[in-house]
Amino acid sequence: MTRDFGMCPAFPFLGMVAILSGLICGTGHLCGTEIPGGQAAPLSHPPLRKLPPIANRPMSDGPAYFVDAKAGNDGNPGSEDRPWSTINHALKQLQAGDTLCLRAGSYFENVYCAVSGTPEKPITIRAYPGERVVIDGGMAEFQAAPSEAWQPFPDGAQGEYVSTREYRNIRDIVGLFGDSNVGLQTYWHADDLRAKNELWITDRQTRAIEPVYCGPGLWYNKQTGRIHIRLAHTHIDNPQVANYTGETDPRKLPVVIAPFNSVPLFVDQGMHVRFQDLVIRGGGFNTVVLQFGIDVEFDNVTVFCGTYGIRSRSTGPLKMVNSALHGMIPPWAFRNDNSLHTYTPRFYDPFLKEPGTNTRNVARLPTHALVVTEGSYEFEVFYYPYNHDWEIRNCDFTDAHDGVYLSGRQIRFHHNRVDNIQDDGIYLSSPVPYFSDDIFIYQNLITRCLMAFGCHSRGGPNGDIYIFRNIADLRKGVNAGRPSPDNPQGRLTSYHVYLMHGRGEPLGVESLYFYQNTFVSNAVPGAFAHRTLARANSVTKRRVFNNIFVYLDRFGQLRPSNQKPLPDIHCDGNLHWCADPDVTVPVDFLERVRSNPVSIENKNTYPSGWASESVVADPDFLKFDRNPDIACDFRLRSGSPAIEGGVVLPTELEDPLRPTDNSRPDIGALPRNAAMFAAGRLQGTK
Repeated sequence: MTRDFGMCPAFPFLGMVAILSGLICGTGHLCGTEIPGGQAAPLSHPPLRKLPPIANRPMSDGPAYFVDAKAGNDGNPGSEDRPWSTINHALKQLQAGDTLCLRAGSYFENVYCAVSGTPEKPITIRAYPGERVVIDGGMAEFQAAPSEAWQPFPDGAQGEYVSTREYRNIRDIVGLFGDSNVGLQTYWHADDLRAKNELWITDRQTRAIEPVYCGPGLWYNKQTGRIHIRLAHTHIDNPQVANYTGETDPRKLPVVIAPFNSVPLFVDQGMHVRFQDLVIRGGGFNTVVLQFGIDVEFDNVTVFCGTYGIRSRSTGPLKMVNSALHGMIPPWAFRNDNSLHTYTPRFYDPFLKEPGTNTRNVARLPTHALVVTEGSYEFEVFYYPYNHDWEIRNCDFTDAHDGVYLSGRQIRFHHNRVDNIQDDGIYLSSPVPYFSDDIFIYQNLITRCLMAFGCHSRGGPNGDIYIFRNIADLRKGVNAGRPSPDNPQGRLTSYHVYLMHGRGEPLGVESLYFYQNTFVSNAVPGAFAHRTLARANSVTKRRVFNNIFVYLDRFGQLRPSNQKPLPDIHCDGNLHWCADPDVTVPVDFLERVRSNPVSIENKNTYPSGWASESVVADPDFLKFDRNPDIACDFRLRSGSPAIEGGVVLPTELEDPLRPTDNSRPDIGALPRNAAMFAAGRLQGTK
C-alpha cells in the first residue's frame, strides 16, 4: 500500500510540494541566512550533527529517469528535461537496471518501495550530482508557511501556540526543528508542556511526578485534533548541559512535524535496490522500515530518526556504508525524561536515588532506538528468513535513548561510531530465543553511552556473538538524571561497559566472546572486568581474553558466585588498571578471581584457570587523561606491560590483527605500531 501524504487528510495541500522544494536551494543547502561553510544559520539551536558534504557521485551507465518536486509533473515521461514530480509515481515506472535521479529539494512523501532489480542490474535511487535531496515525512505547512500554521494559545502557558488547523485521527505527532534537525520533545500530558518547573520532583505522599518542562516540544490534543507547541527557553544550572536559547515563536522558523504513522521510506520486499546520497527525516514511530528486503544497500544516507530510525524484519543481504542515523534526543533532555515510567507500581530510578511513580510517562516518543531488528513468529505467513547477511561499516549512530539492536544471522558491524546514547549503545541479544548467530562487532568507537553493550535474558541459548578490537571510552557521561531539588545540576554519568537486563537463566543471552578490546568506564561495586563475566549461564559460553580494563574511580571487584550449575567462562590475559592515582590495588585483587569457585570448576576446560596470565598495571597509552574533554590516544608506548602480554587466542576466534607467527598478542584493541582504525562516517564526497 502506497503511503502518500498527498492523499492523506492530514496533508491536503496538493500544491504545497512546489512551495516546499524551495526550502532547499539549488546548491542543496537549507535556505536562510548563510554562514561561512555554506550551512544555514539556524534560528533554533546549532545543529548537533552537520549534514555531510553534498556528493558529486558521477552518473552511472544505463537508463536514468528524473524527479523534480518543483518543476516536474507526473504526466511527463521522466526525462531530465521533463521530469516526474513524485517519487512514488516514479517507482512504479522502474525496471531492473534503472537509476532514479532526484533533483534538489524536499520530497514530502511517504515513499513505498517494492521495486525489483536483479543482482546484475540493481535499481538505484539517488540524488542528482551536486544537489541535496531530502525525503521528508513531515506535514508541509509547518515548514513552508509556519507564520500561517500557528497562532497563540491564550489559555495555555506563556509562549504556547496551537495549530491553526485540526489534524484528527493521526494518533500522535513527532517533531524536530527544521533548520537544525534538533529534536523536540513529544509530551504525553499538557501539564508538562506548560510547566514552569524544570526539576524532577516526586511528591513524597502520592509518589507522583510533579509537572516538569523538559524543553521545546509538542503536545497533540486528541480531543480537538490541534497540535500545541512551546519553545520556551530552558534553565539547567550545569555548564556541561546546553540550554535552549533560540527562537520561541514557531511562526518564525520551520518545524518538522510528522503524524505517528508517517514512514518516509518503506522498503517492502524491495529487491536489489540501492539508496545513495539522500537525507531522510520526518518519521513518526518509524522512519525507515525494511520488511523482507532482499539485497538492499544504503550509501551516504543520513537519517534523522523519529521514535525509531530503522526497523528491520526478515531482511538480507543488507549493506550500509558511510551513512548516519541521528536520534532526536536534544542536549537539554535527560534519560528519565524519555524513560518508561508506567510499568511498575513503584519505579525506582538509581540516578535520582528516590522512588518514582507509575502514573504517567513524560516524553517517551523522541528516539527510543536507532536500529531495531525484529524476530519472527511461526504463525505468520512470512516467517522466514531472519535478518541475515548484514554489513554495517563506517557509519555514525548518535543521540538516542538506545542505540543499535543487532540480531539475526551473519551480522557484521564494524568501523562505526556510536556516540551519546542515554542507555544501551549496542544491544546484543535477540528479541526471541534461538534467533541470533554469528554476530561480529569489531573495531568500533563507542563514546558517551550509559552502557556500551546491553542485552536481556530472553535470547539464546544458541548463537555466538563476537565483540573484539573495539574501543569503548565512557569517560564522558550522558544526561542520566534530570536535576532535582537534592541534585540541582543533575547526574551526568556512564554506568557499565556491559549490562544484562534480567537474570541469566533459564535461556539467557547467547554465547558472548569479549576479546582484544579497550574498555574505559567507571566501576560500580561488583564491576570486575566491567561486568563482562556477569550473568553467564550453564548452557552458553563466555570468553573474556586480552582486554584492557580501565577503571576511572575504583577497581571493579568480582562478587562471589552462587550460580548453580556453574557457568562456562574462560577469562585470561587481561590488563586491569585504575586511572585514579590515589586508589590502591585491593588486597589479593587477582587472587580472589583465581580462587573463585567458577574459576576452579572451569579448570576442567581451561586448565590454567581464570586470570593466570592477567596483570594489574598501567597500560602506558600514548596519551591518557581522566578529563573527558581531552582526547586520548589508546595506542601503546614501547615498554608497555600490555605488549605481548595476552594469551594466544583460540583459532576459532576471528581477529584481523592476530600475530602472524602465533606469538602472544599485545593486550587491548590497538597493538603497538598500529594506527587507530577509522571509525564512523567518512566525510569525503563521491
